[in-house]
Amino acid sequence: MLLQNRVNHIRIAHHFCLNEFQCPCCQQVMLHSLLLQKLKGLRYKIQKPVIITSGYRCPAHNQVVGGAKNSYHLSGMAVDIYVPEISLRELLITAEEIGFSGIGYYPDQNFLHLDIRPAGIARWQG
Repeated sequence: MLLQNRVNHIRIAHHFCLNEFQCPCCQQVMLHSLLLQKLKGLRYKIQKPVIITSGYRCPAHNQVVGGAKNSYHLSGMAVDIYVPEISLRELLITAEEIGFSGIGYYPDQNFLHLDIRPAGIARWQG
């Protein structure tokens, strides 16, 4: 585990490190390249740090947090984020402009779920 923790601290983009996407219980990482590209586009457009609160989730952790059985977090195709200096509504509008196919708006918990689901567009409020 120690070696893996060190390896996950590599920079994978100018504003992102691999460990930001790792599962909190096992430190495993799965990250789809299109998700990273869209996050880079979002970061570029808003010019503020994007805080990832949930990236990849192993099946055990997904169950613990009450994630959907077929969650896109399980395949490295989803993240939950917030940006401290930007309203959640503004962040949602920008995420739509970037082209995330799945966007969940969670104003009570102050985060957005963003994913790159392959089939269709989904929007919801939690």
